[in-house]
Amino acid sequence: MKITHGSEKAMQIRDSLVELHETMLYQYLVSLDQEYSERISKFVREVAPLMATIENYFPYYTRHDAHHGYQVVERMAQCLLPSCFDLSKPESLTAQEVFLLIAAAYAHDLGMAVFPGEEQSLKRKLSLCDTPTWKTNDKLQGYLRKNHSSRGGEYIEKNAEQFGVPRNLVAALDLLMKAHNYSITQLERELQRPFATGQKESDLAQLAVIVCVADAIEFSDTRVLDGVFEKIGMDNTSAARISYAENMKHVCTGDSLAVTDDGRIIVSGAFQDANILALAHRTFDQMEEWIQGYSDIDRRCKHRKLKVRGEPFQRDLSFNRGNFQRLGVRLNKRSVIDLIASNAVWRTQQGIALRELVQNAVEACRYRDHHSAPADKYQPEVRIVFDRERHTVTVSDNGCGMSERTVLNNLLTVGSSRSREPAYTESDYAPIARFGIGFWSVFTIADVAKVTTAAFESYRGRPSEAASAQGFEFDVQLAELKDFTVFSPTERSCGTTITLNLKPQVVIDEVFTDLKKLLLCSMVPLTIVLDETEERIDSDMPRIDEVALFGVRRLKAKELGVKIFNYCAKSADVVVSYGFAYREDGESTTYMAEPGTPMYSVIENFHTSQSAVCGFSVPVRITPLCIDLERIGTYKINTTTPRGFEFSIDRSQLNKNEAVTNFIEHARNIIHDGYRDFLKKTNSYYPEVINRLQREAASGGGGVYDQFTEMELASAKANYPDLICMGLTPIIQGQSFNQAKVNTKHVNLDQLSAMKGIVWCLQAQRRQFNSRGVQYFPIEAPEALEIAYAWVQKQQQHLSENIPVYITQPDRNFSLLFDNDNASFTHVTSLPHELCFLAVNLGRINYKEVAADIIPNIGGGWAGTIYWRKFDTADNKPYLFLGRHRVLVKPGTALQAHIKALATDARFSAIADIVKLLQEDEAGHIPEALTGLL
Repeated sequence: MKITHGSEKAMQIRDSLVELHETMLYQYLVSLDQEYSERISKFVREVAPLMATIENYFPYYTRHDAHHGYQVVERMAQCLLPSCFDLSKPESLTAQEVFLLIAAAYAHDLGMAVFPGEEQSLKRKLSLCDTPTWKTNDKLQGYLRKNHSSRGGEYIEKNAEQFGVPRNLVAALDLLMKAHNYSITQLERELQRPFATGQKESDLAQLAVIVCVADAIEFSDTRVLDGVFEKIGMDNTSAARISYAENMKHVCTGDSLAVTDDGRIIVSGAFQDANILALAHRTFDQMEEWIQGYSDIDRRCKHRKLKVRGEPFQRDLSFNRGNFQRLGVRLNKRSVIDLIASNAVWRTQQGIALRELVQNAVEACRYRDHHSAPADKYQPEVRIVFDRERHTVTVSDNGCGMSERTVLNNLLTVGSSRSREPAYTESDYAPIARFGIGFWSVFTIADVAKVTTAAFESYRGRPSEAASAQGFEFDVQLAELKDFTVFSPTERSCGTTITLNLKPQVVIDEVFTDLKKLLLCSMVPLTIVLDETEERIDSDMPRIDEVALFGVRRLKAKELGVKIFNYCAKSADVVVSYGFAYREDGESTTYMAEPGTPMYSVIENFHTSQSAVCGFSVPVRITPLCIDLERIGTYKINTTTPRGFEFSIDRSQLNKNEAVTNFIEHARNIIHDGYRDFLKKTNSYYPEVINRLQREAASGGGGVYDQFTEMELASAKANYPDLICMGLTPIIQGQSFNQAKVNTKHVNLDQLSAMKGIVWCLQAQRRQFNSRGVQYFPIEAPEALEIAYAWVQKQQQHLSENIPVYITQPDRNFSLLFDNDNASFTHVTSLPHELCFLAVNLGRINYKEVAADIIPNIGGGWAGTIYWRKFDTADNKPYLFLGRHRVLVKPGTALQAHIKALATDARFSAIADIVKLLQEDEAGHIPEALTGLL
């Protein structure tokens, strides 16, 4: 058998039993127990033919047969301390342990084979056609890869006697076979359990670590299957290219990986392809991380067994075609740390740095609680202590704690977060953590961080021992040349405590105040202590009371008879608590503090609504709502899961995505459910009252209607059509406004969508510049509606009497209709004030889709939306401004063609510049750049 592509070394592969019997572990087993040596021989004899079939299903893979198992057993002997083979030492291996180690080495990949009698059932299960190529079908390969770590153990359990496995060792062998597919955290969690072998307590996690280390470093000159390169050479798929690289990596290193007497790993190799060399380096990087984690587990065991140390490999990987240098992203470590720990990332709010520690503490408690059993009797707790005298802040938790590996790989490694570990990503646990830089924020306010910690994994099911666990402590600081730390052993309860020595210029009371603003509620019991005064942060959402809403104005509110409506509810993972002020004026409900005075005049904390993820404040605006809630009240909203959210790097903002959209939708539905309750309880659930209350809530500057309403109409129609109501006054020839308004119809969106007719609204005034500036007309004044009635009544003389015509108040509700009638029309009068009368046809309103014939969300020198709409003006200009953020452009004009061309090329800032020039033109300064467009 030969390997091509530069390697002519013959493979020395012999009978599986011959290889087994020459291993050091087998010979040691013979000296311990003849029965177990015979059992393991039987096991290898039975498993070898099955392992040999794996090549049929994975022809491009490196060797996964009995010879690979033999090599793993050989590597075990190299990885173990010599004292493991000395019966006088406490770490010596028992016969049962040796049996398990050898069996796991040979059978850990057994599940990649198709077992006798299983072919037809697998074909049916995976819907595979009975063709000659079914064995290498992607579905089958994917299924075997995904499930191989459990399939092998299940097969051995069913055939334990045939394999010579004692029944009492079947479960242990199954766990050891699965372990090579576990993350470090999963391995600890699943295998940290008491197990007896030969009247001696065994540590299954430690045995699994031995198998995993030996399997990881199994580099040998026999790893590549004979003929694989010839097969790959006839395949141009990406899978073949990946397999070629993986096989060549083994060819180029061969068996040149050695474990020294003092536990270091040395690896050598010669490469002709830079890509293969780079792949080898990445493989060794991953191996170093694994072995560091495995060594960490071994070090925490009662008696260490591994000789291999969790240190970087010594690499001698040569490249004969140039000077190979690993680049990737080359960073100046000091500069990166200084940047990450600066206000350039964390801004200037001092509480943010402390929030990161509190967030980590809550996360640690959530994680431990998620993985604890009732027997652990776990009660999570976080405590934050501010000490003015010592000028320190201490954050303590009784959560999962950290191992040395976790500290080095995550806490102290910039950009490495535990949230990316399989223990987080492969379970239903959703972590709060994201970026792996939060800890470094503390150095914006502190000189030194002292950390003490103890990991809980080893103490599952033993709560009394978890109270006095073996942990360690260390300091971190950014002083010159202090780029190291020392781990000192200590005894403490499982969890973590971090004490910050604050910088002299930091005011501890400001940090305290800032932190409280960032905590809406807490997912776990959380206590804040300032000079021995304790304050509890509740898990429940805070209720909106008179102090929160009115503040120092609450006596005034009481004098006026202002009341508060409170509502709290949960939908899915979203909890909402909100409250707003109202007054009962006789039998009517009103949002006016007193006649002519908006309610916000007595509200001190105006626009103080707060939203949070897992209790930690992150701004999210809940829009649209049926009323301008923040002008009459406030809301507090929290989602109890961080799943799906994407944060800005300092976690002060959320990036808009599906999770945020769902968050807003659930919160909006809760608010509207509560508002319906309020309307019904106050006998206000009528379109006329709903419409009046909406206008009262918006009085004094709310309910902005010169902005594009996007999908607001569709959302309202689908979710709260009963809460958006309009008053439509019919135009009746021969009747005055006062006579006609008696017949005003108040309808909600469901009723409106069934109506026909034209609705006019005096909703804007064209800018009219003269020597005295702009003369504005109060279009929201009551008399303006009467003027609108008279003008439309005059226009109606030219319309068919069969078409109902109405006028309505200028508000955002009409903007919903205008935006969603792509043939809406505007007429500008030639009255002393150039008033803009907008008209929509109720039969054309689109209640389901985004508005057509618009360019929304223009940004730059001007912000707003452009509409392709028809309109009439005395000067016949091709554009018309409707307020600050809307501009109409006539279809078919040179101006429209120019703007359309810019939009096609996505030149939106150029469109904003054009609109700025139009504003200049409207003011009487005709820009040359508009020549030919007007």
